[in-house]
Amino acid sequence: LYPTEETKQVLRLSLTEFSLPKFYLLFGISKVKSAAVIAFRSSYRDRSFSPGSYERETFALTSLETVTEALLEIMEACMRDIPTCKWLDQWTELAQKFAFQYNPSLQPRALVVFGCISKRVSHGQIKQIIRILSKGLESCLKGPDNYNSQVLIEATVIALTKLQPLLNK
Repeated sequence: LYPTEETKQVLRLSLTEFSLPKFYLLFGISKVKSAAVIAFRSSYRDRSFSPGSYERETFALTSLETVTEALLEIMEACMRDIPTCKWLDQWTELAQKFAFQYNPSLQPRALVVFGCISKRVSHGQIKQIIRILSKGLESCLKGPDNYNSQVLIEATVIALTKLQPLLNK
């Protein structure tokens, strides 16, 4: 199977777009002149680089939303050329698994990804997301400085916003 010209064009445009400095911020590497410098730096070539030698930037959920939508566009373009491709189904299944499993680091991100890539949603899934939102709100009421709860609330709102149009009237 060979990619169509349309698919090749989508891939070229996406690669060009991801190479722009404005996209570095979305990937959490805005303080570099070239993403390749960070991506291919090794301890053999540059002894000054170590995991703690640079300041790690935060990765906003809105950035994750943008990156996920861009990756989804690439995946859908490639899937048009592969009739039996199940990539999106597998990605959705993994995102759902982590979205509904308590993990302060992964759950908010998985909720955003699940909301962005889902093509259908059940009332049961919406109910689970609302329960997660409720737990996040309860936790925030106990202590407003609870950053993880605030991130979880933001993630559920993003997910619900994306999934709401998929619900039956």
